[in-house]
Amino acid sequence: MNQPKQQQLQRDLQSPNHLQVCVGLIALTNIGTRDMIPALLPSVLTSLDHKQALVRKKAVMAMHHFWRMDPESVSDYTDQFRRILCDTDPSVMASGLHILMAMAKDDPSAYKDLVPSFVSILKQITEHRLSRDYDYHRMPAPWIQIKLLQILGILGAADQSASEGMYEVIHEVMRRADTGINVGYAIMYECVRTVTSIYPNTTLLNAAADSIARFMQSENHNLKYLGVTGLASVVEDHPRYAAKHQMAVMDCLEDPDETLKRKTLQLLYRMTNPVNVEVIVGKLLDFLRSATDVFLRTQLVAQISQLAERFAPSNQWFITTLTTVFELGGDLVKPAVAHTVMRLIAEGSGEDDDADDELRQDVVEDYMELLK
Repeated sequence: MNQPKQQQLQRDLQSPNHLQVCVGLIALTNIGTRDMIPALLPSVLTSLDHKQALVRKKAVMAMHHFWRMDPESVSDYTDQFRRILCDTDPSVMASGLHILMAMAKDDPSAYKDLVPSFVSILKQITEHRLSRDYDYHRMPAPWIQIKLLQILGILGAADQSASEGMYEVIHEVMRRADTGINVGYAIMYECVRTVTSIYPNTTLLNAAADSIARFMQSENHNLKYLGVTGLASVVEDHPRYAAKHQMAVMDCLEDPDETLKRKTLQLLYRMTNPVNVEVIVGKLLDFLRSATDVFLRTQLVAQISQLAERFAPSNQWFITTLTTVFELGGDLVKPAVAHTVMRLIAEGSGEDDDADDELRQDVVEDYMELLK
């Protein structure tokens, strides 16, 4: 059934008319199957060197399609993909970033040597060396910038040597993108993601934290969401930045946007430490009181229970907090949590008998009030 399609595609790819070749490559990208690769690959490889930039661009897209179907079929042509970065037409170079990023995800070490090339391209873009045709709202080639930042994030992960070559250009991209327009915010957010992916740099982390602060202080729900998401990626490996933005994060719980609230709850859970556990758990309990969605309530009950067990400042606070969870969560509380509380009441901490007796007395009085 594929034979007539394959023959037609071969005729299109071998046509002297470059528009017909483009049509064949577009069709191949959309309907080409894995069994067509051996027959069509030579023609696509030839098209990579076509004199028309449009044909070269479509040929790169076809090679990416082959790679997604069968990586082994194009694994011997990495040199051709690397040469795409030097193409005289920026659109061809940009299309090559997609397949290079996909290959770098599979084997980052094989493409570490391209870091200087990616950095050089990114620098040329930020300095407006590309044609104005690639500008969007006066921002130079933003989609190419974002793709390059994503690639750098992959190649710089846990690699100090590779990351050191990126620091300067990432900082410059972040600075130039801060123009107050949406596409600039998109680039700044991608910079934050890249900064948290590569080997840590204090200057860049501070700049990323400042960008996040501006997002979270915005009246725009989408920017607040970006800020919460970006801060979540920062605090995952660098928790010290959480304290600075703790109150701003809590303010997001008052936002009417339900999606933002849920994202904020996740961030608060990840930000919790022994210093702020009482404040954050108090906020989570307040939210649990008003939440009606069963899935969200189940998640909140589990998170509050885990935070209380990990960071409780005292046994009294731990028992009081979980008692409130029992009262608000009911059957959503796991039996293991109740067993932990009962064991603590029965056995105490074992460090001070008088303190344990006082704890039991306070707990009994609290439970008597609840029974009333």
